[in-house]
Amino acid sequence: MELLIEAPGTSGGVEGMWIRGAAAALLLASLAAPAHAQFNQFVGFGDSTVDSGWYRNATTGDPTRDARIAAAVAAGGHGAAVGVGLMSSELIASYFGLSALPANQAGGTNFATGGARDSLPSGGGSAAVPTATQIASYLALSGGRANPNALYLIGSGGNDLIAISGQAIAAQNAAATTAANSLVGAIKTLSAAGARFIIVPDQMFGPPAQQSVRLLYDSTLWSGLSASGVSFIPADINSVFRAIQQNPAQFGVTLGVGTVGASTPSACVAPAGVTTAWGVMCAPVATASGTATLAMPNAEQTRLFADDLHLSAAGQQIMADYYRGLLLAPMQVSLLAETSIKTRAGVIVAIENQIALSQRVRGATGFNAWISGDLSGVRVNTTPGIAGESTMPAALTAGVDYKPFDGLLFGIALSGGRQNASFDFGGGFRQDELAVSLYAAAVRGPWWGNLIGTYGHLRYDINRIVPIGITLQQNAASTGGHNVSFAAEGGYDFTMGLVRHGPVVGITLQQVRVDGFTETGSFTSLAFGDQVRNSAVSELGYRAELDAGLFRPFAKVLWNHELAATDRSVTAALTTIAAPSYALPALALGRDWGTGTIGVAATLGPRTTGLVALIGQVGRNGATSFGGQAGLNVAF
Repeated sequence: MELLIEAPGTSGGVEGMWIRGAAAALLLASLAAPAHAQFNQFVGFGDSTVDSGWYRNATTGDPTRDARIAAAVAAGGHGAAVGVGLMSSELIASYFGLSALPANQAGGTNFATGGARDSLPSGGGSAAVPTATQIASYLALSGGRANPNALYLIGSGGNDLIAISGQAIAAQNAAATTAANSLVGAIKTLSAAGARFIIVPDQMFGPPAQQSVRLLYDSTLWSGLSASGVSFIPADINSVFRAIQQNPAQFGVTLGVGTVGASTPSACVAPAGVTTAWGVMCAPVATASGTATLAMPNAEQTRLFADDLHLSAAGQQIMADYYRGLLLAPMQVSLLAETSIKTRAGVIVAIENQIALSQRVRGATGFNAWISGDLSGVRVNTTPGIAGESTMPAALTAGVDYKPFDGLLFGIALSGGRQNASFDFGGGFRQDELAVSLYAAAVRGPWWGNLIGTYGHLRYDINRIVPIGITLQQNAASTGGHNVSFAAEGGYDFTMGLVRHGPVVGITLQQVRVDGFTETGSFTSLAFGDQVRNSAVSELGYRAELDAGLFRPFAKVLWNHELAATDRSVTAALTTIAAPSYALPALALGRDWGTGTIGVAATLGPRTTGLVALIGQVGRNGATSFGGQAGLNVAF
């Protein structure tokens, strides 16, 4: 929100040339799929809450103000509302390896201009471009197509509300509704052109007498977007501000909206003759042109506001971190289902290894009992701005099987597993699973085959930590779920002396369901809907075994391919305010990888066999895993 000025037109002159020069970059980015991060471009629209320095390259219509902005920039100021530091738009873009340069600068994609209103005549001067016009300019430059892989931030409406603050409440309500609906129409056009990831914050604060009007504006905007079918991410920055108000020391800042005079509680001191929105002309030191100056060298980091309307560098950091938390949360939570896929694969391998032992050694009753322990490490790799994970799943599986006659085997196994996973951005979750498996195996000459069906109950205890400024916000929850899987594997063995070897083919089907849950603990807490992860992993490879008497070393190499679609989404909703839910893509891993197993079975007695094996996964984009198993099999 702000009461700033203008923004020059884009049809001609130097600014128009800069924007035309950026059009090619906009188009290329819109056609390119993200290589590593989820987003490949940042695009901003709105007023000075998003503007990252439009007036560094444009005039406001006020020569004195223009001279002060230019002098502030020359002295080390930013030329944006923050004063000396970075805007939240620039910070959130940088978290994903992107930039938020003003659109009137070569390569810039931030169209926000200080003073803009919602498609209405902009205040403070003729230069401010209305938000709807900014969106129209972007679409014109990009050939009418919005980049589907871009991150969009739209912050607008504050100037409209300031402009009507002196009117009667009924008139304010009508004007606020009109402004919000105008912005709904513009965002609807952007969405229809292909934009998918659009952050739309509410209004942070305002005069107490206007709070009801601001709430009406916010509800009209969000409900209008939802009713229009626009997919967007609602950001309750008002809840962030309330949290800072309750405990400013926790965030390392002092409260106080800027006032005119040297004793202002804001980071910047207003120059003579300026009564509002002086952050844009703030410099670290005083200049001859009469710029605003920092109240003290570290004021941007210790005070919440830069001037009477805009947040300081510390405040901008807090808001950017909040936006990042909203974006990362669904991806982090998607790992609950993803890790279950990985741990189930370990249980299946343990049963397969024991089937081979039971087939080979048979007792008088035809029964074998066995136990196997599994410890592995899983790493979901990080890319710019994307949450990763590290975990070490452990499982213990015990089974009993029966061979009615040579070559045919039926069995049942129980397994229990636990893992403590850590999110790269803080916190993590504990997953406990109790599973039961039924399996069958057959050998007929050189042909062999295994079937394994498993049902597992999942329990999760989650503590998602969100860094906000200098704080770490805790968000706790518990939920359950289940994993149902079916694995089939078979092959043909050639015998060459003491060596048996041959091709292997198989498939593992899994469906993981994680129940929805609601976090508690802070203003960053979210509610998440149920999620389903389907998996169908094929395998094609080769195995070999050497009969060396008491020891039987073996190895198996496989090429795996995920056949199921990986483009699922996770739904989240704010807990601080009534708002539409939003959905973002789950973290998707590579669809192809290799798996290698090497181990040895050892005869420990007439009917007792031990086994140790090492298992590793290589070549999968986004993840690596390794592990070991040890087991004992006794025939009766």
